[in-house]
Amino acid sequence: MEDLKIVFAQNLIMLRKQMKLTQIELAEKINYSDKAVSKWERGESIPDVSVLLELAKLFGVTIDFLVAEHPDKEIAKEQTSYAASIKKKNRLLVSAITFVAILIAETIVFISIQGSAPDFWRNAMLCYAMPLPLVSIVAIVFGGVWKNKIASFVSVSVLIWSLLADAFFIILLCGTIFPYVFVLGIPAEIVAMMSFKIKLPEKK
Repeated sequence: MEDLKIVFAQNLIMLRKQMKLTQIELAEKINYSDKAVSKWERGESIPDVSVLLELAKLFGVTIDFLVAEHPDKEIAKEQTSYAASIKKKNRLLVSAITFVAILIAETIVFISIQGSAPDFWRNAMLCYAMPLPLVSIVAIVFGGVWKNKIASFVSVSVLIWSLLADAFFIILLCGTIFPYVFVLGIPAEIVAMMSFKIKLPEKK
């Protein structure tokens, strides 16, 4: 029982510090006294099951996680919902930085071209519309690395239609209007949808 108290104390301290909570703040969240939290963290006592369940919900872990020993604390931290939320925020930030950087690069090129050969709509098409397939490929890579199927599917759809739009624009620049090129997007979209329905066997 003493070992269980010590293990729980270590896990509670780790989780509380990960969420950057003081003992008083943690006590307020579970409607308990900070003295009780202090006793738990000193390994003097362990709360009952109802409190353990409340703590597990707060930290986004299981009761088993709270009372089990974790030799590698860093790996243990990765298993919490707090760590998952931080990862999600970081991914969104990396994505935002990447796409803003691409937009800035496109704008610099647009300003340069516009200065030497003023033609707003043509230059805007060349600088912002034509590179969309490359931007979509970057988004597909992010979706694949982060295992986000929805983001990957949306990115593939954008890639299909942006490639067709580029083909339409190129034909238009040659002096011909051929809107039927977009018809090709229908079977391509169906193939993409079917491919995302394929389930691969999980690795054991």
